[in-house]
Amino acid sequence: MTLRVTLFALALLAPTIPPALAEPATAPAEPVLRLSAEAVRSVNLDEMTVVLASERSGEAPGALNAQVLAELDATLAEARGTPGIVARLGSLQTQPAARGRPGPWQVRGEIVLEARDFRVLGDLAGRLAQRLQISAVRFGLSGEKRRSVERELLAEAAASFQDKASAAARAFGFAHYRIGEITLGTSGPRPGPLMMRMAASAEAAIGVPSEGGETDVQVRVEGTVLLLAAR
Repeated sequence: MTLRVTLFALALLAPTIPPALAEPATAPAEPVLRLSAEAVRSVNLDEMTVVLASERSGEAPGALNAQVLAELDATLAEARGTPGIVARLGSLQTQPAARGRPGPWQVRGEIVLEARDFRVLGDLAGRLAQRLQISAVRFGLSGEKRRSVERELLAEAAASFQDKASAAARAFGFAHYRIGEITLGTSGPRPGPLMMRMAASAEAAIGVPSEGGETDVQVRVEGTVLLLAAR
């Protein structure tokens, strides 16, 4: 009984801390506003790629490989002699003509031609298509041009973001703002390849598309701003 009375007395004598002193007062946080802005531009595609293929079928895969490689080497030499053309060896496949069953073999090899001058590459590919198959034609945007356009669009998107932030601050009765977080994003999907398969013609060069079209490049700015009152 004596122990319980002593503890109760100590509890009564313990100092009481006023609520105002228990936790320091915190200033109200500034309102946070999330905004986004974007800039988009249509640009002309400036790269063209043509894939040419050579195919052979027969009983001796070794001889077939030699024939296909010889044809591809001759084509590469001709293509590399054309100014502005970048030519390289693509894939080379050797497989049974009928999968899962013994019989003839099929060998297929490809070369890839790239250029900025669409007409020059189109004319060259048309001549080469007299003896090779055109497997694919596609157009794209070079990394150099994409980066140049994105730099310009970034400046436009950033200015638009700041204009929105200033307008929002004024609309809600605040004097100015401070940027919190910023996230940048870019996009600009490349068109899919234009697939073509053509029979060889000994009479005339085969026409190849030489108009690349356009693609959209976009830069998007997202982030938060803190609305600040006048001091």
